[in-house]
Amino acid sequence: MELVWRTVDDDQLQFIQETVAFLQSEFCPAGAEPMWSAEYMRWKLSEWNPAGAGHISIALIEDKVVGVVSLTRKRVLINGTQYIVGEVGDSYSSSTIRRTAKPELLSIFNSDPNSYVNKSIFGRLASNVRRRAEESGVDLIYGTPNANAYPGWTKRLGYFDYSESNNYIYTRPTTFLIGAKFNISKNVLGVISGFDESVRRLISFILYPVLSSQVILTSAMPASEEIDSLWHELKLKTGMSLVRDAAYWSHRYMEHPLAKYSWFAFRRDDRLIGLATARLIRMSDSRRSVLIAEWMIRKDISFGYVLAEIMRYFSNESPHTYSILAEKDSENANQAKRQLFFARSRLPVIFSEGPLSENLKKKRTKFDFFLGTCDAV
Repeated sequence: MELVWRTVDDDQLQFIQETVAFLQSEFCPAGAEPMWSAEYMRWKLSEWNPAGAGHISIALIEDKVVGVVSLTRKRVLINGTQYIVGEVGDSYSSSTIRRTAKPELLSIFNSDPNSYVNKSIFGRLASNVRRRAEESGVDLIYGTPNANAYPGWTKRLGYFDYSESNNYIYTRPTTFLIGAKFNISKNVLGVISGFDESVRRLISFILYPVLSSQVILTSAMPASEEIDSLWHELKLKTGMSLVRDAAYWSHRYMEHPLAKYSWFAFRRDDRLIGLATARLIRMSDSRRSVLIAEWMIRKDISFGYVLAEIMRYFSNESPHTYSILAEKDSENANQAKRQLFFARSRLPVIFSEGPLSENLKKKRTKFDFFLGTCDAV
């Protein structure tokens, strides 16, 4: 019997429970924390999002979800002007049927049965989401596809790799990772652990006098007025970044329904001069990692000091790795490398083709990107 799939544009989230069950059962690593929930999908795709409701398309065989692509709305600032853009994500299709099932109907925008949007579940869903987003006023779409999805986005769906976003994931292994991977005696592991802690303490000792003893670090999210003031001071005059005002920080991190983030607020003379957030995540049965999701700090605070304080905070939680995202060869990357972070892999950022993205490409506009700029973190 030939399998036949149909598509549903589910912006009202009527199939959200079935969609989450599909994603969790097929794509969440064994032993990892939940990556999806109905509340999580509503958090980013409904009107709860300060940037507005997003879009989601799913594929069904009978009443079973076999594919999904979503788009989350974001507010961005490009050279001082605010736009609404979208982040594509949750782009998954069932590996057991993606090459054997057939569409119930051809795309109304392409009658060729051999076209990508008619042969590929992913292609059809991604095209449907993009069309609705652009019709609703989204000016630009970006994403961070994995290796499996990357060719489909960039070779068949009208997206391109934005080369000006030369961001790398920098990872720092800990002695817990070394102990888990290698058969090392406790005595040797203790020596390595002592050296690791000595490096962290030395860096903190070197960097702290730069800040002076008047800097106070607290672990509570600052008041909205403080965050807005810091954002207004630090927001880019040129370049591209998400709008990172208090509404953004609150929705993105405080109101996240699945993840618990820790806060790092730096003050001098009762004034907020830096803000960062990170989370400890269980990646699988045997691995835990600290993801340093985002920061917003004045130039008179060393990023190396921020890293050292975050690692000190999580040191008793036994993480296997720490990870950040930083522009290659930037000062932040150099500060991280001094603390034994190494460049693991480039994170590709793709843009939808269009007038705005072509203008960004022509002007070689930098995209101020963090791990938290992608909702999957």
